[in-house]
Amino acid sequence: MDKIVHLGLFGCTVLLLCIGYHRSKGHISVLTLSLFWFIAAFYGLMIEYIQKYWAVERSFDMMDVLADSIGALCGIVAFLLVRKWWLKK
Repeated sequence: MDKIVHLGLFGCTVLLLCIGYHRSKGHISVLTLSLFWFIAAFYGLMIEYIQKYWAVERSFDMMDVLADSIGALCGIVAFLLVRKWWLKK
């Protein structure tokens, strides 16, 4: 269940970032989508390192990082579908 939560949180975050960017700029490039994915994946990795070194009774879990990264990718896929179906010009 924990991995599904990670996937959902990062997926929704990236989806909303993409929608907001697209609505403000009128377009979104593959480079921007890749950047959003990279930032989200890096953020998930940093959270795990913070948990390992600074949080009490928390540990590093590479599977959480993987779930965060996959969730971010799912958010991009969801955005592409939303753009195709509802954000047409």
